[in-house]
Amino acid sequence: MLTEDHCRDQHEEERRSEGMMTGTVRLASLVTAGLATSGCFIYATQSWDPNDFGVVRIGRAVLTTAAVTCDYLITLRNTPPATQEYDFLKSEVHARSARRLLDLCCSNRGTYIKVGQHLGALKYLLPPEYTSTLSVLHSRAPSTPLPDVLHIIQEELGKKTSELFVQFEETPLGAASLAQVHRAVLWDGRMVAVKVQHPKVRQQSSRDIMIMEVLLRIVKKVFPQFEFMWLVEEAKKNLPRELDFLNEARNAEKMADMVRKFPFLKIPKIHWDISTERVLVMEYVQGGQANDLDYMKRNNIDVDKVSQALGKLYSEMIFVHGFVHCDPHPGNVLVRQTEDSRSPEIILLDHGLYQELTDDFRLNYCHLWKALIAADMDGVCKYSQHLGAGDLYPLFACMLTARSWDSVNRGIDQGPVSTEEAQEIRSNAAAYLPQISQLLASVPRQMLLLLKTNDLLRGIETTLGTNANASSFLCMSRCCVQAIARHHRKTASSLWSYTYISISEWLRLGQLQLYELFLWAHSSSLGQRLIYLVHWISHSLY
Repeated sequence: MLTEDHCRDQHEEERRSEGMMTGTVRLASLVTAGLATSGCFIYATQSWDPNDFGVVRIGRAVLTTAAVTCDYLITLRNTPPATQEYDFLKSEVHARSARRLLDLCCSNRGTYIKVGQHLGALKYLLPPEYTSTLSVLHSRAPSTPLPDVLHIIQEELGKKTSELFVQFEETPLGAASLAQVHRAVLWDGRMVAVKVQHPKVRQQSSRDIMIMEVLLRIVKKVFPQFEFMWLVEEAKKNLPRELDFLNEARNAEKMADMVRKFPFLKIPKIHWDISTERVLVMEYVQGGQANDLDYMKRNNIDVDKVSQALGKLYSEMIFVHGFVHCDPHPGNVLVRQTEDSRSPEIILLDHGLYQELTDDFRLNYCHLWKALIAADMDGVCKYSQHLGAGDLYPLFACMLTARSWDSVNRGIDQGPVSTEEAQEIRSNAAAYLPQISQLLASVPRQMLLLLKTNDLLRGIETTLGTNANASSFLCMSRCCVQAIARHHRKTASSLWSYTYISISEWLRLGQLQLYELFLWAHSSSLGQRLIYLVHWISHSLY
């Protein structure tokens, strides 16, 4: 957990490395805290913290924004752009600014950590100095003291914890931006996971978003080329949903029903009778994080099967159903080896954030990915523009695939990302930040969470070493074919049209199946022996 001691260590490190500017911000923040303690509203919980006062939170956000803005203006003002010195200085400012933002998120918690996690996940959209620094927020959010947790449970359920559970573990299994999870045992012996909302996050969230919106508008006045209002707009829309745990429970059950055909997927069952908007009790399921290679090796879990299962699951969500779990960071995607099967099981947690895609958006997205996989540049241009990319469609294609434009032109299924290409992508993300900001401001709001989802899934695949394999592209192609055919059948004007669409779908899926068999034959030893046997028989006959 990211504790207050950890935050104090960060204060000391930044004070040593960033000089007088950061020291001034710290001093002003402490003065603000001193003023706040003299007469501000204290929330009715078991404990209080100066960091929860509105004046302190607002003052810290304002001062951090001012420090970051001034750093960019002062450091880069006398250096010509597109020079080696400029790139070096800009990288240093990025690193300092990222540490300041991490410190702000760590101190203000709640909504700030949620937004920081979002930024940390955008690895192909933001400079690496930001994503590498902010990504720690996915697994190190601060936790709520136990007395506050017990107070919320009693307040929500009307009973003491000892009346509800025979055992309740004091140390949380994990803490996130909006809540933390404790393991407990019901009186009938069933083990459960109890998700409890942080006490002040609901009251603070609307004010936090308002302050972020004001500050970003001011930053946009200073740097007109940067557009990050989409970040606040998404937070404003999604946070109320995520703060309603009953909505999360409904999403979990809807997803479990929607993809019940996948035997590898496990979604914990909800205990509705002891769940509320702020307390969610669900089945406890144990597993290792999807990016934990050591855990995979210890438990003989096939990482390729894990990657294939995730690809199937998310392709089905995005292309077929248009109902997408949008927070697949490693802490929410667990893996375990089932006792009765040699295949791994995926455990999907945290169903608070879903994106529902309109049919028009979903079908254009299907056509775009079909074009990307087939290296159909006319199709890439056409459907990217349908999705709001305009003349920036080459950049849009690179962002979606996390590949260079040369790779997109050759075909993204022709080979994995090389080390040189990965470095090129990183460099371009920093160089094209204004264009990326412009693009994010122009595409439909549905696209923003999909970009975040893509990046989180790629992060898992990169760690497992399975990214950009042929099976994932085949799975996406299969789902795209099924989704488009299903749409055309709905609008078929005659029985003949309906039959023709179904036959075309069957033939196309058959081609993909044959291609998958061909790839298997060339990659497996058994397949190579079969190919050798067929050649031998052919030579014998002729």
